[in-house]
Amino acid sequence: MDYKPVSGSLQQLERLLRKLGVEGEAAFYAVASAYLGQLNASQRDRLPDRLRRRADTAFGQVQGDREAVPALERLVGNDPRGQSLPVLYQHFIGRRFREGSGKFFTPQPVAAAMASLLPRDPGAVVMDPTCGGGTFLLEAVRRWGPTALTVIGNDVETTLVDLTVLSLSMNAAEAHGYRVFDSNIYEEPPSDLGSWLGNVDFILANPPFSLPIEHLDSPTRLYAIGYRNSDALFLDRARSFLRPGGRLVCLLPHSIIANAEFDRLRHAIEEDWELLGVIGMPEGVFWTTARSSTRADILILEKSRRSDTKQPVVFAFAPSVGVPLNGRRQELDQGPNYLAEVVRDRRVRQALQLGDAR
Repeated sequence: MDYKPVSGSLQQLERLLRKLGVEGEAAFYAVASAYLGQLNASQRDRLPDRLRRRADTAFGQVQGDREAVPALERLVGNDPRGQSLPVLYQHFIGRRFREGSGKFFTPQPVAAAMASLLPRDPGAVVMDPTCGGGTFLLEAVRRWGPTALTVIGNDVETTLVDLTVLSLSMNAAEAHGYRVFDSNIYEEPPSDLGSWLGNVDFILANPPFSLPIEHLDSPTRLYAIGYRNSDALFLDRARSFLRPGGRLVCLLPHSIIANAEFDRLRHAIEEDWELLGVIGMPEGVFWTTARSSTRADILILEKSRRSDTKQPVVFAFAPSVGVPLNGRRQELDQGPNYLAEVVRDRRVRQALQLGDAR
């Protein structure tokens, strides 16, 4: 996530918009309208009507202003690929989704490292069922480059869906197809996503952490044995989307990986999945994106093919991930990225049957 294009101008832009009565969600869509203006006709045609309508309405509130419009144009001119859109979203409206939601935006260096743990198969389908701002899908697009790829996103919050679609529209290659839905995967059935059940090659995700799930009409495996939270239900949902042999690379709370209270959950996972690896990370990974010291680990699983062949398992720890881990460091002082070194390590890539380290 690149802070430089907005760090010097964001506060000024916010003041200019506020003078016009444009705040919060409306401010974000006013910014989105400026990015939409950079798209060509074919890119705009792929956008949902809802996004275009919201952007047009917001821009109507600032159109003609001699200060706000040039400020928006400068913002977009410094960020033609929309890399700062997640930062802008969080600044204007992101807080309401973090507080009590279990949602944390994933720092870009972490998402990039996780995407590199997927084999770059031509024509693959990569899904993020809880995509938030689309960070993982963007990293998949970058990893595949011009190679054919389909990315599928989903988030229950429509403003996040709009953010993801806008970001993909500016970064996807011609060989990339993408769809983004607004279903709730914690309810049954996720009707919009039904056609993808059993048809996804890879899942990259950071699901909401540790939210209680009080009731489920059709209990899943982990829910039935007593783990009634968003983490356990996500794992069961992810398995239903993957094809046999499909790979899941996701973030989970460190407690699920390490604490005794989750012994039965881990045992059930090893019965249903092939464990490929666990990469531990330090506290504070989400500091820059959520001001949270919540600790998370990267879990790498394969939907079991019921084979007797056992693959090597990767266990590693990255003491830093290329982002500040607490408020005592300067925002742009990102520190070393040992996570990137871990995922580039020859032994790791051989164990996970990966090719080059791109």
